[in-house]
Amino acid sequence: MFKHFLLSALTPPTGLTGPSDFGSIATTVTNVLLGFAGALAVIFIVIGGIMYATSAGNDSQVQKAKSTITNAVIGLIITLLAYAIVAFVLGTFK
Repeated sequence: MFKHFLLSALTPPTGLTGPSDFGSIATTVTNVLLGFAGALAVIFIVIGGIMYATSAGNDSQVQKAKSTITNAVIGLIITLLAYAIVAFVLGTFK
């Protein structure tokens, strides 16, 4: 009975199909990572905004908040550029 449980855990249910070629797998992975990076950037922008709002005029806290927001936006831009490069490369080799 234990062997049957392990085998059933390793075999996918019938009717489920996934990406079968490299292009669709790369596109799926890229989309998931882009969504994760976008959500992470939004979280850091919100954190930077909260830090800025609660800085109470403290110059070092204001600078830290601005740095957090700037770094989050730069990270988001790099992520979007990486996505554009991957989409271009996959579109070229289709």
